[in-house]
Amino acid sequence: MGGSVPAGLAVEVTDHTARMRGTDHSPPRCAALTGRVGDRTACGIYEWRPSPCREFEEGSDACTRARQRHGLPPVAGAD
Repeated sequence: MGGSVPAGLAVEVTDHTARMRGTDHSPPRCAALTGRVGDRTACGIYEWRPSPCREFEEGSDACTRARQRHGLPPVAGAD
């Protein structure tokens, strides 16, 4: 599963793989991310988000690690 990312937001890596524009920058920031990290963010293409984003669940280990990289605590109520 995965969405059809709007043209211009993805960069082709191989014939079968793409990445979201901005995720290879330092610091990484997905081109579809809106808002300010640590304050309020949202996915600007939520209904079309690709499969890796669909697999990244709020409160998951991956979420907690990403939040740590930004100096944020784990999501409240996450196990």
